[in-house]
Amino acid sequence: MNITIITILLPFPLNSGGAQAQYNMIDLLRCKHHFTIIFPENKTNKLESMRILQKRWPEVEFYSYKYIHQLLYVPFLLSKARRAFGLIFTPDNKSFQRSRILKNYGYPINKDFVSFVNTKIRESHTDIIQVEFYQYLAIIDYLPKDRLKIFVHHEIRYIRNERLLRMYDISPRDKKKMELIKKEELLFLNKYDRIITLTNVDKQILEEEHVSPKLFVSPACVNTKRSIYKEWEKKLIFVGGFAHTPNEEGINWFLSEVVLMVPQANCSDLELLIVGSGWPESYNRIVNGLNVRCLGFVEDLSKIACGAIMIVPILSGSGMRMKILEAAALGLPILTTRVGVEGLLFRNNESCIISNKPDEFANSLVSIMTNEKLREKLTSSAADLYERNYSPQVLSEVRNNIYNHNFK
Repeated sequence: MNITIITILLPFPLNSGGAQAQYNMIDLLRCKHHFTIIFPENKTNKLESMRILQKRWPEVEFYSYKYIHQLLYVPFLLSKARRAFGLIFTPDNKSFQRSRILKNYGYPINKDFVSFVNTKIRESHTDIIQVEFYQYLAIIDYLPKDRLKIFVHHEIRYIRNERLLRMYDISPRDKKKMELIKKEELLFLNKYDRIITLTNVDKQILEEEHVSPKLFVSPACVNTKRSIYKEWEKKLIFVGGFAHTPNEEGINWFLSEVVLMVPQANCSDLELLIVGSGWPESYNRIVNGLNVRCLGFVEDLSKIACGAIMIVPILSGSGMRMKILEAAALGLPILTTRVGVEGLLFRNNESCIISNKPDEFANSLVSIMTNEKLREKLTSSAADLYERNYSPQVLSEVRNNIYNHNFK
């Protein structure tokens, strides 16, 4: 099958969940299908990264939409200028923060880009067009009618918006804008032939909204090295980049509300390792005796995660948290919120501990830290669940069956 992927994010480097989700699935299926990847060139999607991928995947074709062509599109140039002005002069302004959550920034769908995409689709003799991420959702209006079109919904945008904006005083204008965004999202989704969600929860949400295309669940997979549980080494770990707002929100909640409810004696000699790109230096500090260290992007998580407890204090967002699967594969006990484990088969007090309020999260953390048998139980159950339902072999076959559906 010839599959052309139109994506806002080049699947390398592997410093974000979105990049990993694409990379791992393509890597597993590139010998079964011919992939062509179209992406916009920018400071995140560098040509150097593309060249690394070309060496790893010689059978995959890559086409970058040049940055200079994007800058020639006046609305894109103006949006960059407005955003830069806001980040410099009004970064803490609530109105600016709300607009950043709601605004679809940085990925223009202009006439030149549409022509570029359709030329590559024809040249690649594409059978399936796969669009990744919400920012390119609207390109469906400009794609060939005679090709099968799939949209991979990494997170439902209007659900993400509702959860992130609950902390703000929402104006009637913002509410109207949120309703319009939801309406547009559902309208465009209904134009695709198939929609892939990462979790059954997201699939059910779209079904309840009467989204008509065929809906499939295909979780993102991780390629983390498998490890068995090892004795706890008085460290916690969080995985996620600062640029993804739910990660920032979750860590702020953990440090400002949860940690202060943990007895200081339990925080003595305890450290929290934050793994992910973009975290400001200000996060490297001591909170209630807890030593917080930002490590940046770590290529091999297994080298630093051994002996840790994985915390997933996520309060908003949609889709799935790959960090849950990474913890299960690495043999780490998991403490999470309901949203953090949403859509996955992990169950409270079996394969993880789920706590939603600050005091509950703090008490659960102390329980895990002080109970060796509980840590062993959680990691054993999580590892079994991962092997049965979320191993790369299992999840790549799920995605492959979706590609082959109606083609055999």
